[in-house]
Amino acid sequence: MNIDWNKISPERFEQLCTEIIRNEGFYNIRRMGGSGDRGRDIIAQKQTQLFFGSNEIQNWIIQCKRLVKSNLTIDDLSSELNKVRMHKVDYYLLILSNTLKSNLVDWIDGVRKDYSFKILINDIDWLENQLRREPSLYKYYFENISRNEVIYSIKNNTQLQIYTAGKMPSNAIRGEITEWRNNLEIGSSILGSKFGFYHPEFAGCDHTGIYLSETVQSDFRMIAQSDILIAYLEDNEQFGTITEIMIAYSMNKQIAIFIDEKIKTNISVPEMEDENNVSLEYYKEVYNKVFKTNHSCPCDLMNDLKPIHLNNYWFMIEFLLLRQPDTFIRMTTKNKLNSDIIKYLKEFDK
Repeated sequence: MNIDWNKISPERFEQLCTEIIRNEGFYNIRRMGGSGDRGRDIIAQKQTQLFFGSNEIQNWIIQCKRLVKSNLTIDDLSSELNKVRMHKVDYYLLILSNTLKSNLVDWIDGVRKDYSFKILINDIDWLENQLRREPSLYKYYFENISRNEVIYSIKNNTQLQIYTAGKMPSNAIRGEITEWRNNLEIGSSILGSKFGFYHPEFAGCDHTGIYLSETVQSDFRMIAQSDILIAYLEDNEQFGTITEIMIAYSMNKQIAIFIDEKIKTNISVPEMEDENNVSLEYYKEVYNKVFKTNHSCPCDLMNDLKPIHLNNYWFMIEFLLLRQPDTFIRMTTKNKLNSDIIKYLKEFDK
């Protein structure tokens, strides 16, 4: 196979490497890229079996260097390895579009012991073998032959794939995710099952010229490929999150919704006047604050209401509980969110 690496840009080369490592069993793959990546083009995880029934989750940093007219030098690699020291990582993988010089091979062999992580270099021979194994990659990246993205992107590298619905980061930068999503990725690694995550932030919100329609299509595809949608409703303005929940409902996905206590409506009047009589003032306040109407008569819907519903999302919650009773709904706080989600996921880990 004679490949002209001039035909592929550094950005497309990074995309190609991402697809290749996904096919090699990596998951939770996140492309960082850019001048501030601190030695990380891609971060990913991989699970290996140590003994029968005993698995290890490895953290990887992958760098992708499309070099055509120049070669990697010892100074180049030494600088990159020093950047990787800043991160908690088990493996560092460098993917090259040319061949390592013999002096660099000797230098790597001599310094491996100086680093806490393992160093792997995959050069052009490895890359071309990957393209031979999967000719569709070559056709897509080098011959610009289109493909069915929906079918092609379906991967089975995890035992359970989760889509996280919630607010976007305040600064939409590729590779960055909100704190609760980051904590969820870390926390899930203690479980025995291999959980993968689709985060909507990764698809087109880094202001690199990707249109909103492409972002929506990508999010829709990720929800379709997920087993579970986990949503965190932390304020009253998450209309996009509600849309994602209803898309998941339309696809008959398992749904778990965590609602922050701070958006729960406080009702000051007790529900019962005494042991036998309901308080009409309670119903009047609930109608006024939750339903935004003037009414005081108890009805069947009100009698079914639980405190968890008393927020701006009450109608959606009632709808889901009626039409999809296995929807998991829990009130939480920012501090308890991670432990509550992990507790929920443990049920799938049995």
